[in-house]
Amino acid sequence: MKTAIVAAYHNFGCVGLEELVAAGIDVKAVFTYPDDEGETIWFRSVAQTAAELNIPVYAPDDINHPIWVDRIRQMAPDYLFSFFYRDLIGEDILNIPKDACMNLHASLLPKLRGRAPINWALVNGESKTGVTLHHMTPKADDGDIVCQSAIDISHDDTAKTLYERLEKAAQEMLRKNLPKIINGNAQAVAQNEAEATYVGRRTPADGEIDWTDSATNIRNLIRAVTRPYPGAFTHRGSTKITFWSAELVESSQTVDTPGTVLSVSPLTIATGEGALLIKAGQLSGGVYSSGEMLAEALDLCAGARFSRLADRRGRNPRNKRVLILGVNGFIGNALTEKLLAEGGYEIHGMDLNNDAISRFLDHPNFFFHEGDISIQREWIEYHVKKCDIILPLVAIATPAEYTRNPLKVFELDFEENLRIVRYCAKYNKRVIFPSTSEVYGMCDELEF
Repeated sequence: MKTAIVAAYHNFGCVGLEELVAAGIDVKAVFTYPDDEGETIWFRSVAQTAAELNIPVYAPDDINHPIWVDRIRQMAPDYLFSFFYRDLIGEDILNIPKDACMNLHASLLPKLRGRAPINWALVNGESKTGVTLHHMTPKADDGDIVCQSAIDISHDDTAKTLYERLEKAAQEMLRKNLPKIINGNAQAVAQNEAEATYVGRRTPADGEIDWTDSATNIRNLIRAVTRPYPGAFTHRGSTKITFWSAELVESSQTVDTPGTVLSVSPLTIATGEGALLIKAGQLSGGVYSSGEMLAEALDLCAGARFSRLADRRGRNPRNKRVLILGVNGFIGNALTEKLLAEGGYEIHGMDLNNDAISRFLDHPNFFFHEGDISIQREWIEYHVKKCDIILPLVAIATPAEYTRNPLKVFELDFEENLRIVRYCAKYNKRVIFPSTSEVYGMCDELEF
């Protein structure tokens, strides 16, 4: 009997685990996450599913810690399967299984590599998506494709309905292909890097509606983050309104300002291109309501305006946005502390880890994204466009690494940073580009 360890979360994790057991694989252990009190738990528990199957369950803070690497090595599994596990699994663990390490991703790789691919498929207006089982490498969503299953995205799909359909597609795909994998008959195909696209982690703040966008794009945003997700939102004065459902409508009316109410029954709003009929929404602290009820509660009339909070100039000038790549390092850590203490700054940071900056994670003006600059290119370009000041601090600056792996140093220190500088030039952004030093981090004096 083949053995496996499983790293899993969410409904996909439960389905994947159940299919492995049904295929006759002996699952030695399951690694998952504890419930997050700040997250709406609308999905099944991997821990509960594993417990019901009498499989040991662990929820380590860091699966890549040497203690867990040693424990997994002692289990000597034939396979490692990752089903919606949120953290990158390091090379030390990937080298342990005898046969293969495989990950299930909710897109048709190489498209939509990264976080929240189901939501992003809707935001981007994709007409098709799917699920992919692929071999794992140290890079996220990299590696040869073992099998895929595609589905069409319907006009009425929301993130939840699409999630449920993809969950079913994944179950059927695993049921069909696991016997081939166990018997060694599964053929893998390399991913086409020329077709690769990347998406980043989404936060509730990404749901703010930009009324200058088209009605189609705004509707796609609404259905991508509607319940059970936080929702797409806008403001009327200081009141926050979340829209749960909307539809495109024809309108002959023209207005100078997107976000203007065209009618209140039904509630119809002008956008940068076309008009949007609001079917359902909710006031902050209120209850789920129809568009007409929202209009009544807000005392709207034709000509009233919705807006982004940042559009209301003169009241509270927005914070200056600073993008720090390599935020977990010495400079990024110190600079973040200084800027947040001064106030007036909103820090967006990316790094592979957050151990040095964990004290900032709950700060309202600090937004951290775990990622690799060589992978999360779309996230970086989006944030270069969004932010005012860019600080690329990611670099390899140790002589030992220069000697051991010069090509890797060149690719990171030069090529990836050059890409960031080009983004800054493209969007006319201010970039502060510090030099790296051979002695960076080499001094062991206490004063330093």
